[in-house]
Amino acid sequence: MKLMPMDYQYLRYSTTKFLDKIANSVYDTVDLYLSGPQLNVFDYSLSQLLQLNRDLKKRQITVGAMTPENCVYPVNFCTQDRTTRESSLRYYQRTIDTAEFLECSRVQISTGFGYFDQSPDEAWGLCRDSLKQLSEYAEKKHVVLMLEELKNTTTNVLITSKDIARMLSEVGSSHLVGMVDTDQMTFAGETISDYMKNLGPKLQYVHFNDRGHTVPGDADFPMKRYYQELRDGGYTGPLSFEICDRRYFKDPDASMDQITAWLRANTDELVGA
Repeated sequence: MKLMPMDYQYLRYSTTKFLDKIANSVYDTVDLYLSGPQLNVFDYSLSQLLQLNRDLKKRQITVGAMTPENCVYPVNFCTQDRTTRESSLRYYQRTIDTAEFLECSRVQISTGFGYFDQSPDEAWGLCRDSLKQLSEYAEKKHVVLMLEELKNTTTNVLITSKDIARMLSEVGSSHLVGMVDTDQMTFAGETISDYMKNLGPKLQYVHFNDRGHTVPGDADFPMKRYYQELRDGGYTGPLSFEICDRRYFKDPDASMDQITAWLRANTDELVGA
């Protein structure tokens, strides 16, 4: 598998701290989290983007995926509110443009939500229409969108792997695929095998986190079993670590060391590295 640490836990630091850590680690590819003040997709300056590109090239770091902030609204392309929906589509359009510039072929995208007191079927249709537009645009830019479900406390649209599979089928684009986040998966009562069965070859990305988006081994999920199930199922794609719990914000470098230590102790991914 291709290991791609994400910089979510570096929110209180400049991007260069994360890149310096990666440059002095066993990793050479990252999943770049896009949020302010580091790189706010809504309004970053051209000079910021150019500097980020220089910083990456200087350290010989590749951006394997990009994760724009999906869950802090007004980012919501499923909503019945047209103004918010159109703004969100422009947001993701700019993210795709950013990925193309940084030579990144993958962008993670999460479902929004419809009003909980209105028809979820309507929100589903709006989601499908938005994803069709974004997939068509992504294809022109040679970018693949990786669709993630969310918890039922967040959305009433995509909640399970079956929901993702149905949406991928209805959109029908080669540039829209599925992914699994182990925290979302377990919350929904699903398993790795559920995702593999329902998504098949469309399962092309993994957020590998312990409960509450913590470092593997820091909570109670059977992370070693999850890893083995991915291997046994033939998954060879990217593996990213979306570490969102605030306990890691003060000393994010330590969390990176924890991830590496867990991988060495529980997998063969870093043998010889």
